[in-house]
Amino acid sequence: MAEGSAKLGDRGDRRQWIAVWIGLAIVTLLAIHRLRDFPAHLSFVDAFQGIRTVLPVTAWAATKVWIFWAWSAAILAGLALKLDRELEVSDALLAGAGGLWVFAYLLGNLLGPIGLYNTPTVWGLLALGSVYLWRRPPTIRFGAWTAGQKLAALATALLAISYLPLQLGSPVPPFMDVLSYPSSVQRILTFHVYLPFDNDPYGCWGPYAQTPGLELFYVLLALGSHARFATLAETAAMLPMSALMFFATYRLGKTLFNDTAGGVAALFIFSTCILRRAQGMRGTAVDFALLGLGLAFFLDPGRRRLLMALGAAMLGTAVAAHAIDGAFAMVVASAALIFWLLERDFQRVEAGVMSLAGATLIALPELAIGMARPLRYPILPLCLLAGVVLIVAGVNRIRGDSSTRDRARLRGLNVAMIAVFVLAVLYRHAVDPYSIYAQVAGNLPLLTLFCFAGLVVAGGTIYGEGASAMPYAAIVVVALTLGIVGEYLDAILRPISHGPATGMMVSDLQIKLWDYWIPYFLTLPAGFLFSVAYDRWSRPVTFFALLTILIYPWNQIKDPVDYDSVEHSITEQWAFNLHTAAAGYWAGQPDRRWTFGEQERPLIDLLEKEIAAGRITTATHILHLANDISSWSLVQFPVLTGINDDPLEYQHDPNNLWEGGSRVRGLPDLPAALAARPPYILEQVPARAPLGDPPDGYDQILNSGYLRLYRRHDLTATPAHRDFLYRNLVAIAAIIGIIVMMRRRGSADGDASAV
Repeated sequence: MAEGSAKLGDRGDRRQWIAVWIGLAIVTLLAIHRLRDFPAHLSFVDAFQGIRTVLPVTAWAATKVWIFWAWSAAILAGLALKLDRELEVSDALLAGAGGLWVFAYLLGNLLGPIGLYNTPTVWGLLALGSVYLWRRPPTIRFGAWTAGQKLAALATALLAISYLPLQLGSPVPPFMDVLSYPSSVQRILTFHVYLPFDNDPYGCWGPYAQTPGLELFYVLLALGSHARFATLAETAAMLPMSALMFFATYRLGKTLFNDTAGGVAALFIFSTCILRRAQGMRGTAVDFALLGLGLAFFLDPGRRRLLMALGAAMLGTAVAAHAIDGAFAMVVASAALIFWLLERDFQRVEAGVMSLAGATLIALPELAIGMARPLRYPILPLCLLAGVVLIVAGVNRIRGDSSTRDRARLRGLNVAMIAVFVLAVLYRHAVDPYSIYAQVAGNLPLLTLFCFAGLVVAGGTIYGEGASAMPYAAIVVVALTLGIVGEYLDAILRPISHGPATGMMVSDLQIKLWDYWIPYFLTLPAGFLFSVAYDRWSRPVTFFALLTILIYPWNQIKDPVDYDSVEHSITEQWAFNLHTAAAGYWAGQPDRRWTFGEQERPLIDLLEKEIAAGRITTATHILHLANDISSWSLVQFPVLTGINDDPLEYQHDPNNLWEGGSRVRGLPDLPAALAARPPYILEQVPARAPLGDPPDGYDQILNSGYLRLYRRHDLTATPAHRDFLYRNLVAIAAIIGIIVMMRRRGSADGDASAV
């Protein structure tokens, strides 16, 4: 009888879920119908027709990048399971996917300046790891998918519906001010060397905009997939990068609240602008994949040494991938020390202090590069290695479970922090109607409401049930409080900021808080709110309500000026992505997908020949005469060549914050620029001074439409000599290691047969 009742219950539950999926299909169709007059046209047919011209190139690039990333992540996951045999497979896979980013950053700084960060090195190490795990495979224990993991996977699938066409239709990242990143990556690919303090060929932004942690990761993907152009490797990683962000958010939600809360939080990322900005693969957005996973591992209540070490290394690398986001994450991680101190886990406090100190050393290159304070090789890699050693030494302070832990004190701390934060937000709104949380709530009304409701429910749950279930929930309050702290810092720093560069850095702080940081962390308490209903009430009903809220466009904005920052639905996200896939992003450029058309391609081809002839090196700068440096009008040749561009714009504003600290100059600087005798002069617009055609001492080597390129007389061809043995040094060492391992296996098999 009991067995029959169970079968009836299963059947009833299955019927409920069938009804939910039918209902969601109807909601989706109604949502799409409501978007019939939306500015972005939602059409899969148009998207497919649009991407056909570039599909052979982008699809092949995506195949190679996805295989390389998956294979590399699997190798690192296997090594993680070897180091910690009790590690969950899901955590090992996340450690592999995110750990590859850290590995690229460390390897690039260590070998890049000496010309050994190349394809043979990458594939040699990959082969070495593969053979090692083949000989000594780890123990793998697969478990059933949890509710949170299923929700994170659902978020990935919902995004892929429109994101995959967008990716396949975008050989160049589709966002207005992101082309400095592939330019820096291309420079390493072109010249086969990484110069940390001379890796900004784009020239339009200051040193503070450099993101070495991100650039070196994209270089690894390009090297591993053997991509000719960095842009192809970068856009090929769009979908897997977003998937990593979803699962990192899930893992962070699991650490701070519970498994289901993490999965719901991943879905709520659709309500923010992060996915709209992540399509440009810019550090501001994609860094949340790394810092989210870093915080999740570092704060994990399980006290696993490997996870804590990986989390600290990821946090340090996150600073190098985007200084502001990463620095905020370091502050949040530091707050955990207070929680561990109160629960009398002194081993973990000591480990945390040492690990964060190590993470700071790992982040040091970003500080030196951003402040334009050159350090000679090998100072930077030595700092990184010292950081790794300090992290390993720190986590080794944790030995087994701490018998002195007392989480009773955490109950009061969590409740007090949540209450104080809610009151602080209300106070700020009372004294300043334009406070940062008022702005965020204006853009994201539903997500903000769900977040604060979730905080209240979390506080009540901890007060009533104790802190054991989610001892570190209030750490999310630390992250959200940074928004209020940023308001006060902004008022202090603006008056003392002198010059465009410092002014830009200060203004950027507030922008990143209200547009990226706060919205991201709003998702976590909002996820907990729905997880309570999902786990304690009705899963089908809660799931239907959640997806209906996210799919249907409740508040359509008519003729929006900026739709990125406001709350929008999943179907609106589909419309944006499919519309861009159909038409191409770069309106106004000669080619809406590549940005380079028939008149610009000869320039790229000629510059590549000049590089092959040895006339253009890492030291070469091209004086570039242009009307302005707008992303929509400037011929951005560094994107496909990696050659240093020195723009001289006629419509120049020396007080423009965006150009602070850059190499951009104005018309009054033209005489001095010409007197310096640059090796090449590129005229994108007719010169406003009598340069001559060609200028005195120069030869015209290109006349293509509106473009003219001049080369100085005295430049001679000196083809670069490549030492085969040296460039393959790491690969040769890896092959020797593989041979040694194989011989040992053969000897071991022979001994076993003899026995």
